[in-house]
Amino acid sequence: MKIDWQRAAAYLVVVDAQQQILLTQFSKAGHPKSGAWTLPGGGMEWGEQAHETALRELKEETGLTADLGPLLGTMSEWFDDKTSGDRQRGLALRLIFAATHHPGDLKTDFSDDDTTIAARWFPISYIQHLKRVELVDFGLSLWQPDL
Repeated sequence: MKIDWQRAAAYLVVVDAQQQILLTQFSKAGHPKSGAWTLPGGGMEWGEQAHETALRELKEETGLTADLGPLLGTMSEWFDDKTSGDRQRGLALRLIFAATHHPGDLKTDFSDDDTTIAARWFPISYIQHLKRVELVDFGLSLWQPDL
């Protein structure tokens, strides 16, 4: 079967001392997951290392910086013409890192971002009530409080 695209991306699991997780809200017209909450992160740019992508995306999407923790794991997701935003078959490979020490003020103006429309802290116990992508649950399943 033909694959139309492949995407490498890096994401962060950021949990604060109050056991809240940092999530961003994704929006893209016509995409089946538009409006869902996800981990901060995104696609790698030419020449970047995965950890650089994760930290750059965190800053762009949330306004925060962080200390990079360990690589927690990877997640792959296949898309068909019904689940892909552009109606083409593809593969997303996601590297998931832990992050600690995240100073700064949370971003509130998203006019400069084409896919992120919000960033918020949520109690981990609350995320089950959110419309979210599978990456959130998978990332949390890898995260350990002592990281």
